[in-house]
Amino acid sequence: MNKTRRLGLIMIISGATLWGISGPMVQWLFHHTSMISSDYLIVRLFVAGIFLLGFLSLKKQNVFAIWRHPRHWIQLVIFAVLGMLGAQYAFIESVRISNAVTATLFQFIGPVLITIYVAIQTKKLPTSMQFIAIVTALSGIFFLITNGTVANIVLSKQAVFLGILTAIGFAFYTLHPASLIKKWGTTLIIGWGMLLAGIVLYVTDHQFSFDHLVSTLTFDTFSMLMLIILSGTLSFVLYIGSLKYLSATETSLLSSIEPLVAAFLSITWLNESFGVYQLLGGAFIIMAVLFLSMPEKELKPDRTIERTS
Repeated sequence: MNKTRRLGLIMIISGATLWGISGPMVQWLFHHTSMISSDYLIVRLFVAGIFLLGFLSLKKQNVFAIWRHPRHWIQLVIFAVLGMLGAQYAFIESVRISNAVTATLFQFIGPVLITIYVAIQTKKLPTSMQFIAIVTALSGIFFLITNGTVANIVLSKQAVFLGILTAIGFAFYTLHPASLIKKWGTTLIIGWGMLLAGIVLYVTDHQFSFDHLVSTLTFDTFSMLMLIILSGTLSFVLYIGSLKYLSATETSLLSSIEPLVAAFLSITWLNESFGVYQLLGGAFIIMAVLFLSMPEKELKPDRTIERTS
């Protein structure tokens, strides 16, 4: 194993672990404050974006250079609004109205969507293993939503809708910024993506109030908010950065520890309980991503992903 590949593996495993941890922490924060998703995201995106861009400025990097290239900053704005803001808002809102594990599992359907996207782009039918993965993922979604029977749906329509948006957002921010990152670097793209997403959300959310935010936070909840921002920012940087060393499919595959970490913390820390069919659904979704890694030749279409992103 060469050094760059080893670095990519370390980055994605660390990023996936941090993201798996952040879900239950966000759920805890919502249970102990009156914050809503937009309140949390405005603070998180602003703070994280300014921190990353400030860090680059201290290293004497010109963070504004990208704005002299219209084609690049247009792609950046699209990534910020549809990828960064879209995926995070859908994920956080899904955590708020359901739970961290459910939101993480829906996000984990992203690799399956990437596989379908590649099949459409290359105008080729999915391979037998990819087809099995798609069917397995759909079966997992069925068990997760219905708990085994359509007469016993356990998730609301809103939760299902947000979960699907989370999966789409995951696929989009995996594919879209690849060319930007190769040109400008991970930290710059993530930093601007977060800051622009925070600005857009702040401008469009007329109910946000700093006074209300301050009044709902205690020392414990403020400390948790800062910890979530730190872990979430690092997870994004590590995940997107790993795309420089690993294929999109490999990165999605290795992020399979996210729902496992989220489930472990939810059960042991938040005392969440899950039905047998919900756990089976989660296992099916994870298995679907694992199927996408077999055999090795299934990873080749990722070159198409990088060219079209």
